[in-house]
Amino acid sequence: MKTAARKSLKRAGLSAAAVAALLTATGCTYINPVATAEVGYAPADGIVVEMGDLKATNLLIVAQSADAPGRLLGSLTNNAEQEITVTVDADGATGEIVVPAGSTVQLEDAAPVILDPVGAMPGLMVEAEISAAGQSVTDSVPVLDHTFPRYAEYIPGGAPSTPANPSNVPAEPGDEAFVGGQQADEH
Repeated sequence: MKTAARKSLKRAGLSAAAVAALLTATGCTYINPVATAEVGYAPADGIVVEMGDLKATNLLIVAQSADAPGRLLGSLTNNAEQEITVTVDADGATGEIVVPAGSTVQLEDAAPVILDPVGAMPGLMVEAEISAAGQSVTDSVPVLDHTFPRYAEYIPGGAPSTPANPSNVPAEPGDEAFVGGQQADEH
């Protein structure tokens, strides 16, 4: 009987190993691609736009609200042999940037490009048409506020002294007395 039990145990073990191998093989038929290996991946808060000799990287807008002015941030690289004028039209608000031939303009370091009004609440995207050298691309550009402290200095008119509202829902006047949906104790 010991021999039959051993053979049965061996078969069960081999069957379990075969099932495990089969499940492992079928579970690995699709491997989620690594985002950073993708050609158009932007490892930043903004977007990447390429058209002709122009490449815009980390393109985003910082503003306090949809009705407030917003500042365009990111970098524009001109690989052409002549300067390019780049126009950004975000929901009707337009700004222009001249990018010299063969160079990159860091919008954080250049004269501010203001789009007034920005047209979308911080945390949302605004449709923007980016035009240069007779070509144009329409893409969704993120609008951010001073939730990220690194953008606070770029908010047109300065960032408010109050902390940013991470939910991007404007507080109603007088809501300062409410904490967690309840009346805060006033001492």
